[in-house]
Amino acid sequence: MKRLPLMVAVLGVILLSGCHDRRAGVKTLLGDGVEQYGQKLPYDHWHFNFFYPANLPALVTMVYLEDGNIRETIYRRLDPTEPSQGSVGTWSQRVGGFPANFNIGKALPVRMTVCWDSVIDKKAYETEIWFSRETWQQMRTAYPDTYRPGNTYYRNKMIIGLAPEGKVRVWLKDNRNPVVLQHPARQFTLTGDDMLICKNVPNRIDFSYIEANGYDPFIRNFIEGKRYPYGNW
Repeated sequence: MKRLPLMVAVLGVILLSGCHDRRAGVKTLLGDGVEQYGQKLPYDHWHFNFFYPANLPALVTMVYLEDGNIRETIYRRLDPTEPSQGSVGTWSQRVGGFPANFNIGKALPVRMTVCWDSVIDKKAYETEIWFSRETWQQMRTAYPDTYRPGNTYYRNKMIIGLAPEGKVRVWLKDNRNPVVLQHPARQFTLTGDDMLICKNVPNRIDFSYIEANGYDPFIRNFIEGKRYPYGNW
């Protein structure tokens, strides 16, 4: 994980996608949630982890995160992208567990760009997520813990699901309850020459090997008789 100064040249290309000018007063892409900037979280940090549906592997190669402290962080050392074993045909209401050792944020997330490789699609993707004020509110709210009466908890663990067709979902873990689906203010996925910051990020999956030799046996066995994208994601 590497923290970068504001407006560094390597991230200048991101600014072409219509984001804010910090010199003119901080705003999100949609001019929403300016009052959230600089607000301290009621806990020290939050975690995020990535999952893919059972037998449909994906791998995150880099993450760029801009947070409410106007801090930009690039994560190159990441926790493993894990399979959601209960997610077959659709995402499980539990998705997957934690903890995270490297995927840690210190302030409310404003924008996240995820560079990731999809084995099943044989291509790399770049997904950009602008978080909504509803997500920020949930992350700052203390909820009563029905499993431990008299205690409270926070939704301070974020789950990001990576599925075929480059589809991405975001949830907040809700104690021992089903995960809570989030609705970003804006989200889009790019691939190929359309990618911006992920274009020069090295793939960790050898797509040429897949093209030449096919999928691993466990993937072939799983998708046999099924139609792409092998579920509703």
